[in-house]
Formats: sequence, C-alpha cells, structure tokens
Amino acid sequence: MATMAFAALRRSLASKLTIGIGSLLALGLTTAQTLREAMPPASLPTAQAGQPIEAGRWQVVIREAGSSAAPRPDGYRGRPGTKAISIDLDLMNRSSESSNAFARILSFDPPIAGLSPSPTAYLVRDGAILGALQPGLPERIRMVWDLPEAAAIPEAIRIAVTGETFKPRDNLLAAPGWFNPKPVAAITLPLRSQGSGS
Repeated sequence: MATMAFAALRRSLASKLTIGIGSLLALGLTTAQTLREAMPPASLPTAQAGQPIEAGRWQVVIREAGSSAAPRPDGYRGRPGTKAISIDLDLMNRSSESSNAFARILSFDPPIAGLSPSPTAYLVRDGAILGALQPGLPERIRMVWDLPEAAAIPEAIRIAVTGETFKPRDNLLAAPGWFNPKPVAAITLPLRSQGSGS
C-alpha cells in the first residue's frame, strides 16, 4: 500500500516538474521572440520618391512633401496661428477589408516639435477627406499635419514607413488580423514651399 502511494506521488511530482519546465521554456522562447520583433532594425532600407514600398497591409509610394499656410484641399484653413506639413503619396490597401488605419503608417524621424499627433488625409482627385480606403483600389492622397505658425520647419524631412504582418490567427482571440507594426523603410524628402493662402 505504501509502495503504491509512493509510486503515485513520484508520478505526480514528475508530471508537475515536466509541465513546469515546459512552461518555463515556452515563456522564455515567447519572451525572446517578442524582444527580437520589438527591436528596430540596425538600419532601415532607404526608399526614393516614386518607389513602391511594401508595408504589409499597404503598398505605399511617397511622392513629395510640402509646407504651407494655404487652405487645405477641402478649403479648411486650419486653426488660427497654424501652418501645415503635407505628404503626397499613392496608397493601396492590400487587405480584404476597408481600413482607416493609414494615419499610422508614416512617422517623422526625428519628430518635429509641435506637430499634430495625427494627420488628416485627403483624396487628391477631389479634395474630400478620406475616411477609409477600399481594398485593391489605389488612391493618391495628401496627409496633412498642423504645426504652430511660429514653429521652425526643416528644409528636409525623414519619414519612416510602418508595416504590419498578417496573422491568420492571433494569439489572444485566434482571429485573423494585421499585427506587429514596425518600420520597414525610410525616405528623405525636401520640404517644398506651397506659398500662403489668401
């Protein structure tokens, strides 16, 4: 009787030890993978104006950048005492659903002091504000950031393009989606002056 109880205790301890070691190994591997994915690459690939950039959900072609105190394409002049920095780009949604996540694909490196955190996107063809981009339909858009009128504007800007990875099943809900945003390319553009509004 004591021998059977000892054997059962031994099996139970061995089982718990195996589960514990396996859990620690899984946690260690997951942590290492997360840290590796979160680290920025040593140097981003450099893109040129007019060159397509594959950014996961998006295909991006950056055309030009400008600064202006003129009205926006829809006629909105911005808050008093502001000017704007704009970037013209061709954008195509390569996913199967409409998306409004395009405001997060561009960032300034280094950041520009005073710049509004999120841009407003306009369709260049008619000046309408872009709410969401349909799948497979490329559009030329202008992304506009507000900036205080007294803020200094650099002669050139460096823009980082953020891409995402598609996962058919995420780790939390086992649902498909675009995850792990990280910079995939950078481009440096001169800021052309677009004059001032009347």
